[in-house]
Amino acid sequence: MKTCQTISIIRIGHKLMTLAMGLFFILSFFANDDLFAQSTSISFATPDSIKIEIEKQLDNPDLLKQFNFPKTVKRFYSLNSNQANWLRPEQDIKPTVSAMLLLDCVRQFGLQPADYHNKVLNYVLMYDALNNNKLKATVKVEFELLLTDAMISMINHLHNGKYNPFLDKDSIDNGLKNEFNAEELLLKFKNSSSLMENILAVQPQIDEYSKLQGYMKLIAGQYTCDAYETPEKEIRLISMNMERLRWINTAGSTYLHVNIPTYKLYYHTADSIYEFKVVVGKPSTPTPTLKSFISHLESAPDWKVPHKIFINELLPKAIKDNSYFDNNHMAVYDQKENFISINSKTIAQIKQNPKLYHARQTAGCDNALGKVVFRFNNAYDVYLHDTPEQQYFSRSKRALSHGCVRVQKAENLAALLLKNDQKANQIATLRTAMVNYSKQRFAIRNQIPIIITYLTTIVENGLVVHYEDIYKLDGALEKQMYGELSQLNKISIKK
Repeated sequence: MKTCQTISIIRIGHKLMTLAMGLFFILSFFANDDLFAQSTSISFATPDSIKIEIEKQLDNPDLLKQFNFPKTVKRFYSLNSNQANWLRPEQDIKPTVSAMLLLDCVRQFGLQPADYHNKVLNYVLMYDALNNNKLKATVKVEFELLLTDAMISMINHLHNGKYNPFLDKDSIDNGLKNEFNAEELLLKFKNSSSLMENILAVQPQIDEYSKLQGYMKLIAGQYTCDAYETPEKEIRLISMNMERLRWINTAGSTYLHVNIPTYKLYYHTADSIYEFKVVVGKPSTPTPTLKSFISHLESAPDWKVPHKIFINELLPKAIKDNSYFDNNHMAVYDQKENFISINSKTIAQIKQNPKLYHARQTAGCDNALGKVVFRFNNAYDVYLHDTPEQQYFSRSKRALSHGCVRVQKAENLAALLLKNDQKANQIATLRTAMVNYSKQRFAIRNQIPIIITYLTTIVENGLVVHYEDIYKLDGALEKQMYGELSQLNKISIKK
């Protein structure tokens, strides 16, 4: 974190030029890694006056309104016996200064300073809270509690994102059972000489995020300090896509990653990355973002046609041509799974109450799912699958499906998954089943994480690349994060 600390010292210098040289020397001392290394964490008792004031202020509604996560802050101090965490003796100051340095660098992580009490938490207040015995206990405790809320907020935002559509702030503040909780992590590392590193370790540990974060650190840190003009539009786009990756937080070296705007599937293993072209959902029927696990493969799968497709697309064609279902190897059933013979009379009945019927397409060369499908639990009933319409993979823009993801060379992906699941002996069986359109199920013993993301900005070969916002989602997220829209159309888009 040398770069982060260097940036902070420069900023401190600008802020405190008008103060006495003695104060500036002390702050420089606080940020010096060599002197930090000489200090060791020691146990210290919070003065009774401070402890009493902490208990009092944790019930102060006016102060609690300023917190992002008031319930979490209260749980932290309850677990810590209402002891002060940041008001420390000088020889044990490193955790406090590390926390302040982190707040100085939030933009390097795609976060906004205003979310972390930056108008109150400054180095002058820190110095007074730690060294001025005449400062009122109320002011010292306000610094203490606000810094705790800032660290808890940063931990939650780095891990879950601030604008997570799948996990709202109140749910996090109420405490997530058997899941990640910021107060427990902060309590665990509150006396650590590596507090900064431990907090930053909560970020997504996947390659795509690490590359974006590294690039953000460069343009929001080094470029700014070197007096370059900060590329604000680019910073926003990178921040927005880092935020999206936090919503699908995952870890591990082996996973499948479908990124909708790039029309690509990336299979990450410990030592390789395999890339496949995909077809994704049309803007009218978009592919959802999600996180799940591949549980099994199926050869020669039947396709239960989604109701919307059955009603809006297939039924009108069958009304015009009663042989449409039969010609496309589809069978129609009622709600009790009774087969419905298609003729002009039954078509008229179906037309009157189409929601009472559904269609299935049997295995075959023209089955919409192709020869193999990759199954994973999700609320949207989508999956990865092969397709007989291989010609679409030659297109540069491939938002063409009803929401599921069609994979080019799906047979190769299936073989890789079986091989890496220690089931290479089943590959030949799978290929034979696919050729013969024979329905078989192949379980994945060590279920493989799959994430489907919507990243319009990624880092490729060390360079940031912007992709077309095919579902027009960037504007809404930018407005949510920044309150206004920038001239994002001036960014060069990769076609």
